[in-house]
Amino acid sequence: MYARVDEAIDQLLNDAELRAVCLTTADKNLRRALDRRVRAGTLVSPLPGLYARGQRWLHGLTPTQRALHVLGALHELHPTWRFCGPSAAVLQGLSVSHGLLGTIHLAVSPGSGVRSSEPYRRHVIPDEEATEAGGVPVTSLLRTTFDCMRWLDFREGLAVADSALRVGGLSREELVAYVEQMRGGYRGVAQARMTAAHADGRSENGGESIARAAMWELGFAMPDLQVEVTSPFSGSGLYRVDFRWFLPDGTEVYGEHDGDEKYLNPLMNGGSPLRTMKRERKRESGLTVSHASVMRFSPADVADTVYFDWLLRYYGVPREREPLIEIPSAGGIVIPEPPEIEVVPVEAYGLE
Repeated sequence: MYARVDEAIDQLLNDAELRAVCLTTADKNLRRALDRRVRAGTLVSPLPGLYARGQRWLHGLTPTQRALHVLGALHELHPTWRFCGPSAAVLQGLSVSHGLLGTIHLAVSPGSGVRSSEPYRRHVIPDEEATEAGGVPVTSLLRTTFDCMRWLDFREGLAVADSALRVGGLSREELVAYVEQMRGGYRGVAQARMTAAHADGRSENGGESIARAAMWELGFAMPDLQVEVTSPFSGSGLYRVDFRWFLPDGTEVYGEHDGDEKYLNPLMNGGSPLRTMKRERKRESGLTVSHASVMRFSPADVADTVYFDWLLRYYGVPREREPLIEIPSAGGIVIPEPPEIEVVPVEAYGLE
């Protein structure tokens, strides 16, 4: 009997994985057997009644893929549910920070009553704002982006807005016009208006969008994005840099947003982190031949307001206005004042 149950569970899990969703079942006996496996640690249950193999869930899926598995399973359980806000954004392929994925945002019709309980949040959104993403009911791309821009902070909202232009094919003009028509009774519409005005589809990922939003909040000049620089080694090859500023003396500063994935993900490093590091070093040598500076920073650097503010000043990025946010003290850490301009010498980067 137990062997038959195990076989049935394995088959159900296989089928769910093929559909890229968590396993759900209405069979009470199977639910009890699945719950026993959760307690034993072989399965995980991200929400009551949802199941997945533990190893695959923890080590085989990204946070975004996990969110999609949960949302897909909820759709199978509740086909009429309509997702909105960050949940709809994930389903529509937009950039949503991992920290926002745990809350499930649902759109309900006016007059239906709104009751929310963790992890669900229900929002009154008219039915005419409905569409589908991969067969799952969601709010329209414009409404999804609008709600994210007004519900989330500026940094997170800009990541969604940029990706709506990049992935969804919207134009900034469309987004701005949509926000302008949404007047009266919408909390956060002023922030949505500001975010839409700064949206730029050239931003390649959410981390770059968040970094650019942080630069704006700190009062620094906005950079050019995804600039192509001719390689001095080949004469015809091009380097693409994430950010570029021209300084008052005519020199350039290139900003590079570095996550860990390019070094750790085998799909991006070709199975050799060392080769990737050498390639990056050669690339940086090419960028600095013209005496430009290369400023590298990570998502953690952007999140550290004191450090990121100092880093931008250190490389001479002009501050155009007063910061919109408070810059905390350094907590007793002495950070030297930046020089007027810091030029990274070519000799600092060897070639192999």
